[in-house]
Amino acid sequence: MPLAELDPLTVPLSFAATQGAQSREARALRRAVAAGTVVRVRRGVFVDSPTWDALDAGGRLVLRTRAVVLGSTRSVASHGSAVALHDLPRVDRAADRVSVIDPRRTTTKTSVTLRTRPGPVPDEEVVVLSDVRVTSLERTAVDVARTAPFADAVMCVDGVLRRLVLPHGHRTGPEVESALARLRAFLLHAVGEGDGPGQAAARRAISFASPWAENGGESLVRVVLHELGVSTPELQREFVVASGTARCDFYDAAHLAVLEFDGFGKYADAALRGGRTAAEVVRDEKRREAELLERADVRTVVRVEYRDLVDPRRLARLLGRAGISVDPRRVTAAARAARLRFVS
Repeated sequence: MPLAELDPLTVPLSFAATQGAQSREARALRRAVAAGTVVRVRRGVFVDSPTWDALDAGGRLVLRTRAVVLGSTRSVASHGSAVALHDLPRVDRAADRVSVIDPRRTTTKTSVTLRTRPGPVPDEEVVVLSDVRVTSLERTAVDVARTAPFADAVMCVDGVLRRLVLPHGHRTGPEVESALARLRAFLLHAVGEGDGPGQAAARRAISFASPWAENGGESLVRVVLHELGVSTPELQREFVVASGTARCDFYDAAHLAVLEFDGFGKYADAALRGGRTAAEVVRDEKRREAELLERADVRTVVRVEYRDLVDPRRLARLLGRAGISVDPRRVTAAARAARLRFVS
């Protein structure tokens, strides 16, 4: 398999215990680690170095999680590991610690590389991905909403809602709204109405979440706008323009402002470019923006980049130039939250 097409759920792992710790094969694996041609994923589990080097932080977490769960008869991958296995968005893609639930445990056990939580995981809340037992999308949304910071919780729940409510892409209408209401009610019921650990935070994240944020970047834009005290804009608003229909990431009707998140993938990912070059994508975006500005209900187009989310003061200045005022106290608080989010 070409390295560019690596799927961390299916790349081969070598288990020393298969041959025995003192077998010729196991000794050969240890020599390969010393030589740098093989990487030790965890004790007794190895992968070749080119594969490891080609994976991003999320892919490496998937490998570490597989190494733990495939070696256990009772553990279920959960929380951050489930996010990685389901390929859901999160702020911190570099989390090193594997997360599992072991129904036999009565307390949480945490080490540098592994957090094992107690608690039941009913069969209906478990799915199997390439032989790995992992919490279902719904259970993962609830677990993350109860334990993660607000931004990570929203990104995860947005992703789950999008997968389950809009499995075939963007849609609107009564059927979609009904499906969303049912799923949101299901998740809120799973959280419960009490004041136990993380319950209030989970209800807040689930209530705020939306399936119409089409990627993690758009989810994070929503979070930062919320922290800045900006009214929640309409997502995926469609406008009729000269060349057809333009669907925009966010629309603030009060200020006649369109907000677009310019993620790197829009220009770098060939699949997202739809056969166009990066230069053609830029040209088409400029043409589309000009057409939007011809409409009476669009006064300005604000382009938001990832760096504007890392430093919300930049986003506040962009909004100010678009006529959307932000309380300086909210800017200070949002900047403080971003420092914790991206540095800690």
